[in-house]
Amino acid sequence: MRNVNRMTWMVSVLLVVSAAWGQAGSASLGAGDVAGLVAAFEETHSARVGVSIVDLRNGQGLFVHREQEAMIPASNQKILTSAFALARLGAGGTFVTSVHATPRDVIVVGGFDPLLGDPFLARREGRSIYVELDRWAGAIRDAFGETIPGDLILAGRSESAALHPPDWERRHQDRWYGAAAADLNFHDNCFDVTFEDRGGTIQPVVAPAGRFIRVLNELQYQPQGRHLWRLQESSDGGTLKLTGRITGPAGDPLSVPMRDPRLTLGRVLADRLARAGVKLTGRLRVIPAGRVQLDQTRLLTKSETSLADVMRRANKRSLNLAAECMLLAAGDGTWDGGAKRMRDILIERYGLDPQTLIVRDGSGLSRTNRVTSDDVVKLLTALHKTDIFLASLSRSGVDGSLRGRLRDKAYRGRVAAKTGTVAGVRTLSGYILDERGTPVIAFSILANNLSGRSSSLAKQLQDQICRELVEGLE
Repeated sequence: MRNVNRMTWMVSVLLVVSAAWGQAGSASLGAGDVAGLVAAFEETHSARVGVSIVDLRNGQGLFVHREQEAMIPASNQKILTSAFALARLGAGGTFVTSVHATPRDVIVVGGFDPLLGDPFLARREGRSIYVELDRWAGAIRDAFGETIPGDLILAGRSESAALHPPDWERRHQDRWYGAAAADLNFHDNCFDVTFEDRGGTIQPVVAPAGRFIRVLNELQYQPQGRHLWRLQESSDGGTLKLTGRITGPAGDPLSVPMRDPRLTLGRVLADRLARAGVKLTGRLRVIPAGRVQLDQTRLLTKSETSLADVMRRANKRSLNLAAECMLLAAGDGTWDGGAKRMRDILIERYGLDPQTLIVRDGSGLSRTNRVTSDDVVKLLTALHKTDIFLASLSRSGVDGSLRGRLRDKAYRGRVAAKTGTVAGVRTLSGYILDERGTPVIAFSILANNLSGRSSSLAKQLQDQICRELVEGLE
């Protein structure tokens, strides 16, 4: 009896959505196929899939399924964070790190810039990760000469426990994607480790590096088996110890999160000062930003990163650090305060449902976040003419986290979207583009309650829905 009722429901859905699709002026679009794909997937895998699809040309809803059920968004949370940052900082917003001087001390004041020394951007632009720090060192040398009589002060939050959202699982904080986020960040807040063959000896190479970060190499070389090693950082960030075994060279960087990126930034800056011929006679200190009286200092220089660049790193390559810094900068600088302010803005400005919306972080790594596919499409509809948001999304078969998906000529570049994956969750939300690259359809597909192989099959489901939508525009 259950199967008969299920089949009756599926036929009813197919008839209703096909009629709605025809009214929207896109009769060739396979709405019935979409309904069948979603229903069959849920039936086979005991999953829940929230789907909302809207024609942006006329505002007509094309297809919905579980559209008002609260789902874990995974990295689709970054769409919400982007909307929040745009509302609070504006499209021309910037993240500023400033360097100040007192008669004795150098003070670096952070502004939640996540891209200072970003290795991906440095490789893309063919420059050193230290370029901004070297510029700072030059400005400091001009101000102090060859000696800084006092301290190098990093003005940021003083509690290391505040460097991660409160409900992130501890296991994630040891992975590159769970790196700390602070007022002052450097090199994606990770140490990158590669292994080089130097005359028959395998040696680790760590970046960022400097004379005030000591690397203790206790690795064993075993040509058989696989790499099994770890990096341990001392509490003051001054010593990195590598233990375990390696089997040979490894040129692709393996990233390990820093304990406290502010201390690492300070140690690397001290090294760049020494390279510039400037001696620091005092010590390295981290103090709360509220204790700095900037009106009693002299501004030496500053670095600025645009919101557009930060949003692009957050969305195209799903850098969690970038999303968390957008949350902190657009909020009040704290996790709880930023999450509350973000939720309020999303409800008040964009009309999201207060009954279903839960905000706990900016990146989507928290499993406590909740949003409906209907609300995600509301945001996509509101933002589809915002250039920096559209430019921040991955393009199918072209770049970012969609580079390897929908690569066939018919679909390449026709989907601009944000992917999302955590255990048991696979999400995809964004736009179908016409041949000129203009968003014409907004969609959100949030798959929850996945297990085992169903996660990869949910990805296939999302790609097939996108194919149906693209083909329907022809």
